Amino acid sequence: MSTKIRGGYRLAEGTNPFEFIRGLRAVLDPVRDRADGALLARLFATAADTRWLAGEPVPPLLGVKAFTDWEARQSSLAAGSRAKDPHRFQMCLGEDPVTGRLLARAYAEHPELVSAFEAMPAVEPYSYWDDADAPGTVTEEEWDERRAAWERVLPDYGVPAEHMLSFVLRTEANPGTMMLAGMNGGAADPVLSRFPTRAERAITMAETTYRGHLIASGHDQRYASSRAFSSRTDLSLVAGAIEPFLPELTRTLLLEGSGGSKSGAAVRATVAAACAAAATANSADPGQ
Repeated sequence: MSTKIRGGYRLAEGTNPFEFIRGLRAVLDPVRDRADGALLARLFATAADTRWLAGEPVPPLLGVKAFTDWEARQSSLAAGSRAKDPHRFQMCLGEDPVTGRLLARAYAEHPELVSAFEAMPAVEPYSYWDDADAPGTVTEEEWDERRAAWERVLPDYGVPAEHMLSFVLRTEANPGTMMLAGMNGGAADPVLSRFPTRAERAITMAETTYRGHLIASGHDQRYASSRAFSSRTDLSLVAGAIEPFLPELTRTLLLEGSGGSKSGAAVRATVAAACAAAATANSADPGQ
């Protein structure tokens, strides 16, 4: 059976695990806030744009509702889903009984979290596998030392949670992300400073609007989705029609709503005509 210790690290000699975790949190919490802020900014933008283009007022606390809806979708995902908890950072720490060095396994998908962790002075990459060649930067003796160290920390390469101490940057109950939804950070707020550009918002809305147009035209949902979200589909006509009508995203709009203000029927007529023109243009593409 092959052995694969991906995301393996060794901490500097003499590292105190509790001091390390305090320092780790100081490094990663701001990174997590930035990632969460960008996620919330996209959620809030899509929620507001969808309401506005549908001719509906933006209701008070729309940002909070968009976040709670996202949380509900997260709760329904299986534990192993790659879409679940996209900004997680988990770590297991174990002591090598021979050398006294601490080995760590980190679990994270967001590249900025991984990069920030690996940039910490006490952290040294220390993965091991035997199903492929060792990295060119590691000697054969060093590779054998890694194998032996991991065998001591994880006897029979057992489950890390059964042999190592576990650390989670934020649990599901942590209110940190929800607190960001208040957008109280001023100009540098992690959400307010990370809204997508109007062009990016227009593309997002063009995809969902064009999908709706295809379904309303009699196509099934699978066909509509495959066309609307395909890189082969030219949605420039739709995005160009949508962008001028997008609302200005502000803290006031997302928390207090639009006060009953909404877009007019002319907006929907303009976007519908663009969708029809795009459907005609894309039907000429043999790949569509």
